[in-house]
Amino acid sequence: MRPLVPFLVSLIVLLSACGGSSSDKSPPAAARQSYLGFSPWPYDSTQSAVDWTWGAIRSDGDIISQHLEEGVPWPEALTGAPFPASFAQMLVDRRNRANGQRILVQINPLNLGRDGLADLRTQNVINAALPAPWSSYAFNHPDVLAAYRNFALRVADALAPDVLQIGIEVNELRRKQPTLWNQYVELHCSTYNAIKMARPSLTVTVSILAPALFPEYSAEYNLADQQAALDDLAPCTDQAAFSVHPFISGLLADSLPNSYFDTLFNRLPPTLRGKPKAISETSYPAQVWSMSVNGTTLTWHGSPTKQQQYVGLMLDAAQRHQLRYVIWYSVRDYDALWEGALGRDQLSLLWRDTGLYDEAGAARDALVLWREALARPIRR
Repeated sequence: MRPLVPFLVSLIVLLSACGGSSSDKSPPAAARQSYLGFSPWPYDSTQSAVDWTWGAIRSDGDIISQHLEEGVPWPEALTGAPFPASFAQMLVDRRNRANGQRILVQINPLNLGRDGLADLRTQNVINAALPAPWSSYAFNHPDVLAAYRNFALRVADALAPDVLQIGIEVNELRRKQPTLWNQYVELHCSTYNAIKMARPSLTVTVSILAPALFPEYSAEYNLADQQAALDDLAPCTDQAAFSVHPFISGLLADSLPNSYFDTLFNRLPPTLRGKPKAISETSYPAQVWSMSVNGTTLTWHGSPTKQQQYVGLMLDAAQRHQLRYVIWYSVRDYDALWEGALGRDQLSLLWRDTGLYDEAGAARDALVLWREALARPIRR
């Protein structure tokens, strides 16, 4: 997947054999600070699409994000009963397909709306409605504390992660349901402490929704409130991991300040600023699309050039800030999945055209920068 690398190696050997002096040689590339990878989100629901996606993310990355956000099998997690067979088989398949690469596992006790407890995973349904009594439980109910702890440990056993992320974009709960925040922090820290006791060497983290730290582009956020929320999480995370989709804000895909990442990291509270940092998911659109938001039609003027510029800005920031890993969420545009299995879902439209490959499987210009970075030796 990176044909320039062997060509350049051969060229260097040829020039040396022809008597080129040492002063003619380029200095070695600086070691790469970050592992680079993707989630296995497919571009269609077919087996061939799944297989293509796994082949691409193994070739174009050295870390895989096992992003699991289809609900939690709460009753089975609480009692220790076997997980639903479809979920258990998915875990086996994902571990086998990861094929020895580094692994980030992401799970979440929050629902997709980030305003309540995660929905239910069953044999045939993902994100099913919570049944009683789970539908009435608070985040810090004893059964929720026990079930989520057990779920996290069992998923870790199944997928053998290098990093286990036990919450996704959790600072959204602080904005949407502030009265539930303290309950969530209790659940998060209880889970973190249990995992660290059982597996002291496992890196355990949580992801932060980056646009929430930019109230100048999204007026619904309060920076002081968000920083206070991150301060609450700081004792119970080994990293400051970010979910970075800048276009899901007032910026749309019209502009992006060159200082975006420096500002983001500088807005962390002191309790988190000194911890290792990472990007647990990110994207940027390469096409134009429109959608209605609160009765107003908004248009995102994405383009391959803007996506390439974003990737360059991000990779530069990853190097300067020594990020541990960077995860690009969807490797390929998923128009087919959106038209088919997703039923033209409004929310998933936001990420449909963010692939480093377009919907036909052609590599975009941004992938050139990504591969150039990937070809550099990683600092271990």
